[in-house]
Amino acid sequence: MKIDRVIFTLVLTAVGGFIGHKLGIPAGALLGSMMAVGTASLLGAKPEIPESYNIIAQMVLGGFLGLTVTRDVLTDIKTHLFASLVVVVLLSVFGVITGYIVSRLTGIELYTSLFGSAPGGMHEIIALSQAYEVDHSAVAVIQTIRRILIVVIYPLLVMAVSKLTNVLYYRAVG
Repeated sequence: MKIDRVIFTLVLTAVGGFIGHKLGIPAGALLGSMMAVGTASLLGAKPEIPESYNIIAQMVLGGFLGLTVTRDVLTDIKTHLFASLVVVVLLSVFGVITGYIVSRLTGIELYTSLFGSAPGGMHEIIALSQAYEVDHSAVAVIQTIRRILIVVIYPLLVMAVSKLTNVLYYRAVG
């Protein structure tokens, strides 16, 4: 592995991530860096990153996730524990069913489809999928498209449910 390729890849990652973040794209830092490195690769450049950097990235991501666990969160668990468990069970079951159906309809390998269909944070699912022998790029693409479409479609569905049920919804303030 050549150090100049690693430095090139890290610079591309930083520049793409910064641009994606500044553009306000959902998961902009992740998508921007992925697009920058992927585009460079498609154009014939040879970006490289040592496998050990992947482990470091997973540790950093784990640290960020750990930062979300606060005393306030633990206090609120009592109030929302049952609802959270129901959400996790239903999303997991529907995610597995969706992954299976997508695999059967498209021919995508089952485990790749299962991780692509998994609900949850894109970063976490992609990192988790790396522990299995699946097509990581396919998982990243499926999760990216899922996330973009959710950001576009979900608010419309919330408005539709609000109108159908006659329950007012709160407008996002920006």
